[in-house]
Amino acid sequence: MTRVAEGLASVLFPPRCLLCGEGTERLALLCERCTQELPSLDGTRCHRCQEPLPEEGLDLCRACGTRDRGFDLARSLGPYASGWGRLVRALKFDGERAVARLLCARLAAYLTDEEPFGTIDVVTYVPMSRSDRRKRGFNQAHLLAQGIGRRIGIPARRLLLKVRETPPQAALPASERRENLRGAFHLIRSGRGKVLLIDDIFTTGSTVEACAHTLKSGGHKEVFVLTVARA
Repeated sequence: MTRVAEGLASVLFPPRCLLCGEGTERLALLCERCTQELPSLDGTRCHRCQEPLPEEGLDLCRACGTRDRGFDLARSLGPYASGWGRLVRALKFDGERAVARLLCARLAAYLTDEEPFGTIDVVTYVPMSRSDRRKRGFNQAHLLAQGIGRRIGIPARRLLLKVRETPPQAALPASERRENLRGAFHLIRSGRGKVLLIDDIFTTGSTVEACAHTLKSGGHKEVFVLTVARA
């Protein structure tokens, strides 16, 4: 879009914040107040996956303390029940692809500023089945991985394939989610480096857990998970 066209568009269709509806500067998706108010995760949380813990003094949740979850560390920008969740839904269900650029910038800044995982060798993403991708038109995790990779200077590669159709995880109780994904993912290429696995939401962790086990079965040394929101 040229500057003239951008200026005309801003007059005819004044930009509005996706979260509060207030006017924004220069076609920004969020106003300054909503940008500043996007919350981080607080309270006592599991060191590995950030699940809320019932009391201080604990360092792992029940799942992380009783089984091999595949991934070594999982981090999210903030809670799903907040503006983060609304941004994910705008991208995922409303097709607002411009939201992906905003989220990629925030995720990349978190990686650069906080360095939660140390050195990363490759960025990848949770795949969708062919039919699901055809219905939606895109894979939001793929968009995020590509944008993050460009910003941090690490290649984003397709390492996993979803080979089996599965019922939506959101429709299943937590006790059935791991079984639902058993054998659903296939490794495209093996490797020995440290992998950053990208997805939009971390709920029970069953999806990234299945992906991480598959990646490690192919020789990848460590798998770190980064998502926008934690449910």
